Amino acid sequence: MRLRVRIDVRVPLKKDTKVQDRHGEWCTVRFKYERLGLFCFVCGIMGHAESRCEIRFAMENDDG
Repeated sequence: MRLRVRIDVRVPLKKDTKVQDRHGEWCTVRFKYERLGLFCFVCGIMGHAESRCEIRFAMENDDG
């Protein structure tokens, strides 16, 4: 399924979420984002890349 949504880019993007189906069972929905601008995969926030992420440089060990 493909949806067009508006999101607040000041908060981190989610990788997935849990939703409840019609029968009351929980399942995980994974998100794929298209046409993102400058995006940091370390902290999940738009506006900078991994090379400029403050959270990455604050880590003791960068696990890649």
